Amino acid sequence: MLWVLDEIFIFKPDFFFVALGLGLLIITFGVRRLIKKQSLKFWPIFILPPSLFYLSFSFYSAMIVGQFWIQVIFLLNAWFIFFYLQNIYYYFSFGAPEREVKLRRLLTSGSFLSTFVIASSLYALPIFLSWPFFILLLIFTLISFGLFGQFLALEKNISAEQKIFWGVKVLILAESAGALFLLPLNYNILGLLLAIIFYLLILFDDWRAAGRLYYKNLKWPLIIGSLVIILILLSARWL
Repeated sequence: MLWVLDEIFIFKPDFFFVALGLGLLIITFGVRRLIKKQSLKFWPIFILPPSLFYLSFSFYSAMIVGQFWIQVIFLLNAWFIFFYLQNIYYYFSFGAPEREVKLRRLLTSGSFLSTFVIASSLYALPIFLSWPFFILLLIFTLISFGLFGQFLALEKNISAEQKIFWGVKVLILAESAGALFLLPLNYNILGLLLAIIFYLLILFDDWRAAGRLYYKNLKWPLIIGSLVIILILLSARWL
């Protein structure tokens, strides 16, 4: 159904925001039906991951050219939401513990891609709008609370320490977004660099929570992440 809505606004661009609204209603209804009363948590938080993914890729598809990539985005949208709903169904209906691991992996990959397209879209907006960057940075900071906050849905108890590190991660990502804006690079490259930083923050925070945040664990992700960033900067076309 979401794929059909995406296809419709290709032929009727005026239908874009209506399609987004209907898509969010479908996601909300689907999540609510699957969770029902089986979760004691605030159930709307489980709407956040698919909604962020759906909205970010839908807006990104409206900014790029090329029917092939637009169709890839539509299929990716449908694939992610289908597997997300499937996993929360098994997780809440049958209490399958392995589904929590799959959900966390799905959230990590989905939020990485969402960060990429959200950041790319915001870096590209000055091409179309004359908004000052501090407004775009404020928007991204607010969205970052959701990008990091969606992982709290899988936590059994949310401690004060987790809330503090939630804010720390948002602050680091926002500062990184502001610093990257100064680089004369294509908006997709900037979005990819910020998504890598986002992934490293998620990885390090998971290790902190598991008591594994040691130098020997940090060394290789930092080395590999730094090399990837350097390779991207060296191979990218500077504006």
